[in-house]
Amino acid sequence: MTDTTRRAILAGSAAAAAATIKSAAAQTPAKNNDITVAVNGKYPMAPLRADTVRVTAVQSPQKAVDAANPKPGIKANLARMINEIDAACGYFGTRDLVCFHEFPLMGWSPWNRADNLKVAIEVPGEECEALGNKAKQYNCYIAFGTFAKDKDWPGHVLSLTVLIGPDGKVAAKHWKPYCMRDLRPGYDLYTTGIYEVLPRYTEMYGADEVLPVARTDIGNLSLSSCPAAVDYNRALALKGVEMFIRTSTGGFPESDNPSISLFNRCYTVIVNNSVSEGNPGFVAYAGGGNTAIFGPGGQPLATAKSMVEELISANVPLGNHRKGVARPPEFPLEMVLPVYNKYVTRYPAGMNLDYIPTDNADANRYYMSKRRW
Repeated sequence: MTDTTRRAILAGSAAAAAATIKSAAAQTPAKNNDITVAVNGKYPMAPLRADTVRVTAVQSPQKAVDAANPKPGIKANLARMINEIDAACGYFGTRDLVCFHEFPLMGWSPWNRADNLKVAIEVPGEECEALGNKAKQYNCYIAFGTFAKDKDWPGHVLSLTVLIGPDGKVAAKHWKPYCMRDLRPGYDLYTTGIYEVLPRYTEMYGADEVLPVARTDIGNLSLSSCPAAVDYNRALALKGVEMFIRTSTGGFPESDNPSISLFNRCYTVIVNNSVSEGNPGFVAYAGGGNTAIFGPGGQPLATAKSMVEELISANVPLGNHRKGVARPPEFPLEMVLPVYNKYVTRYPAGMNLDYIPTDNADANRYYMSKRRW
């Protein structure tokens, strides 16, 4: 929102606000530091390949690789992903979208940052290329979460959710928007989200990419591994997100995902890991199951029937959705904006620009020192 719009709203000048909105009505994605937002209930979109989008979520094990020698473990996990894509696009026909959980390639372990960088992949890279070959074979999109490293962000461990397109190339790589704090005493996440480097991220990629939307021929997509991100998801809905693809490892608040669909009039895919054996320090069940797909009323379209490895599928009628209820959520912005403008966050943006914590304990120490309240 521009300063002009904000001043108009706060001043109560409906006419001035309407004029500002009308001037921004071009339905094209933003450029430079503009921010795409729905106008008069409409938002930018690409034509759909079909009115019905066939979606499969893969509830699969998470298998932590050996940080001292990660390549064999990643290769084995990749082979499993490829087999699961073949299964998803096999007997019942090809899919438009196949979704995996948060860390299907390297799993999760309480690594320190140095070891985590050893297991992190590059995006794009050889793993994306192998998955891209499957995307081309089946003319589908493939979504998965991963730890990643990037030459433009040396030393940072990124948590990405990646979308491979039917051309075999990376169609989107959405950063985790921010890391939840105060998870438990003495423990915090050291991975870098957008918020942790917000000023530099905005300078590098533009203001519109702070809340990125992949506008594809299977809908406007947001990809994220951040639970309970109520305000972040609402803002994305105002930008025109039609389907949230959300990844998890170890579980999530079950009420979170149907609420996202209900309150934002969109579809939500949540993919969690299955029961996973053989991870040092963990039992086989450590928060697996509950993979699901929800409709825009919060109703389940498909849910996992177990906690073991399982495929769930749903036909998402996105064409009819666009003809019917597809519009951004409605809420009394003029009432809540003054409160939002005065709110002070507990943790400031850009904390990982000054220092990157070495492990979870160091992250807790560092972020505690940055608290504002």
